[in-house]
Amino acid sequence: MHARIGRWEGNASELEKWIVRGREQVKPGIRNDAGLKAVYWLADRTAGKGLIVTIWESEEAMKASEEARVKRQAGMTVATGARVATERYEVVDSLLI
Repeated sequence: MHARIGRWEGNASELEKWIVRGREQVKPGIRNDAGLKAVYWLADRTAGKGLIVTIWESEEAMKASEEARVKRQAGMTVATGARVATERYEVVDSLLI
């Protein structure tokens, strides 16, 4: 499995826009990405930071979703005015309870 993490930074009102846009616009579309296993949106309201963590069945599936990610990320930057950075990782272990 592989994971992609989008790191988002802005102010409190921008964070609220990020949360709403994630729920209303990103969530419905991202569920169509082939090979997607899970998505988590994480927010630190005090610090004005957010993360979106996507888990993919393979590196190939994650790479195949890059074009859609670029469009969503650009839209989020325009809508919220905040900075977004993306990182990619191999999942080397997990524990689901």
